[in-house]
Amino acid sequence: MIYYHGTSKFSARRILQQGFCWETTVLESLKYRHLAKQGITRIKLGGLLGDGVYVTRNWKAALHFGPVLFRVELARGSKILNLKIPPDTKIIARLKREFGHEILLKHPIKVIPHNKRLTMDEAVQLARYHYHRIYNSTSLLAKWEEYQQRLIEIRSLVTRYGINGWGESTDLDGIVLFAADRVKPREVILCLPTRELAEQCNIYWRTDPPHHSLDAMIQTMHRTPGPAAANTRTWFHEANRYLA
Repeated sequence: MIYYHGTSKFSARRILQQGFCWETTVLESLKYRHLAKQGITRIKLGGLLGDGVYVTRNWKAALHFGPVLFRVELARGSKILNLKIPPDTKIIARLKREFGHEILLKHPIKVIPHNKRLTMDEAVQLARYHYHRIYNSTSLLAKWEEYQQRLIEIRSLVTRYGINGWGESTDLDGIVLFAADRVKPREVILCLPTRELAEQCNIYWRTDPPHHSLDAMIQTMHRTPGPAAANTRTWFHEANRYLA
């Protein structure tokens, strides 16, 4: 499968030099430098699925997050949990009968006795239940801290079963990989040559890019006149020579 990662040119340069990571110093980007005045030196980068490296099979979705489009490769054997599938209600009901209603409200590891162990399918269904319970609520922003904490808790549960990431590969959120070394950059497919084109792709509620196909976007990159577009193409070719 082909996966994409969209990012800024600033972050793309760092990916070329260091590979993917999901932690940065606040001084590495103008976006976060104001945090240095608060004594914060490092921050974790994350989104709706928690901290990690985000990839998607939907190139349109990837371009929402920056004008540089990488083709990336997941490490062989990576296990991805589709978190968007609703939980199996029969398994959830059985777990509730066995461990009580607290299993649906608290960190499962804190509720389950030490001499008990969930099956992988039970852990998966619990993860889906906790995700859907808050994510699909009408007050996600009001419960944002609770939601993020619950993601951390259920992630600590599923990683015990060898799961390396979760999400849905074709929607706007995509997949998040928990460890940066599970993702490798293989090719820069596109670098949008103008700010106007980048801004058109970066409107999160749009489902249609300025061009209907990725090939058309690539042709636009190569044909756009002007010195800024020429500099973009030069960087594009240098980046791919470096990856090769």
